[in-house]
Parts: sequence; structure tokens; C-alpha cells
Amino acid sequence: MDFPERFSNLPEYAFPRLRALLDSHEPGGDVLAMSIGEPRHPMPEFVGDVIAQSLGEFGKYPANDGTPELLDAISGWLKRRYSVEIGPERIMALNGTREGLYNAAMALSPETKRGKTPVIAIPNPFYQVYAVAAAAVGAEPVFVPAGADTGFLPNYSALAPEVLDRITVAYLCSPSNPQGAVASRDYLADLLHLAEKHDFIVFADECYSEIWREAPPPGAAQVAAEEGIDPERVVI
Repeated sequence: MDFPERFSNLPEYAFPRLRALLDSHEPGGDVLAMSIGEPRHPMPEFVGDVIAQSLGEFGKYPANDGTPELLDAISGWLKRRYSVEIGPERIMALNGTREGLYNAAMALSPETKRGKTPVIAIPNPFYQVYAVAAAAVGAEPVFVPAGADTGFLPNYSALAPEVLDRITVAYLCSPSNPQGAVASRDYLADLLHLAEKHDFIVFADECYSEIWREAPPPGAAQVAAEEGIDPERVVI
């Protein structure tokens, strides 16, 4: 039986590669588990109480869209956090960010753009699912350096115009992983205007938005609203 080869060129996932690099080295101090990012702290006591109270609900599948109460709560948090109106009908409940970052590319990146192979722009270093999503939709991944010389954020505006015109999706992680860089409001505004000019969508991976010291980082949806940019130009 022949099997499809469409994913045969995918690189090994990041965590097995990391283990292969580290396993042959004896630790020089206290061991830091860097395998897959499992929780190291016990869950708060109230979580167990809530689960116990809800045991009767585990006998049936939850709604794929999320409960109205959950979606309303998310919508309310977005309003309080970013001062943006995002109704429950525009919110999806996910098992994790990886699922959304992948499925959004499947749904929103077309097979061609201007008659050419589409490009998905990816910061480098990057979360593995960005590249997997690009491969899955048949797009060309373009890895854009996010090093010290660019403030650890990708400088998408430096790409050639013919590449920019083929971009369907540009991923951005802020605060970034692994560098911890935070995209400023000006950076986000410039990126969103670039997206409007070249007709692509910004996938704002903001899963670390609540990890900050002095001031909460701005969000892409917030800046889009302030700049009068079409809210469909941003997926968060």
C-alpha cells in the first residue's frame, strides 16, 4: 500500500531534537527539565473542587464551539484587557494555542495568491507548528531572522516586495518565545499597515500576554482597532 508523502519532509519536532542534544551531557548543576514544558507546580485547590462539582458533565461531549458562558467570559476579558469589542460569535474554544495556530492557516491561507505559490512568513526562531501549518497548506515558508539586530522580532518590512505580495499569513509571537521580546505599539501598527498594503493576515500568537513586569504588552487586535484597520486582518 502506498502512503502519502506530503509530510515526509517535515523536520523532527523540537522537543525530541532538544532531548537528543542534551541527553549526552552530564548536568553541571541542578537539573532543569527542558523536555516538553510540563507543569512543575500543583494545581490550585479550587480546581479540584470545580472538577468534582462538574463530574456529571463528563459523561457527554462538550460543545465544539464552547459554552455560551465561556465565550461571554472570553469576550468580556478581551474588552477589559484590550478595549476591543470581539463578540462570542468570533471566538473559538481550543484545547491549546497549537490547535488554533494550525487550523487558522488551514482555513485562511488560500492555495494560490496572485497566481503564485503563497508564502507564510515565520519568525526565526519559531514555534514548530508555524512551519507545519505552512507545509500542510502547500505554502512556501519564509523564515525571517528575529535576532539582536532586529530587537528579537522579525522585520517583515525588509522582505522583497514580490515576497510580501505572496504572503497570506505572517506569524508573530509577542511576548516572543524563546527571546521574550515584546512588540511595541509602533511595531504592531507598522506590521498591520504592511499587512493591509500587501493583503495578508497577521496571526498574533499572544499566549504569553499576561507575563510582564512593568506594563501589559499591547495586543494586535487593540492596535488594529486604534489604527482603524479591518479587524479581520488579525487573528489572535
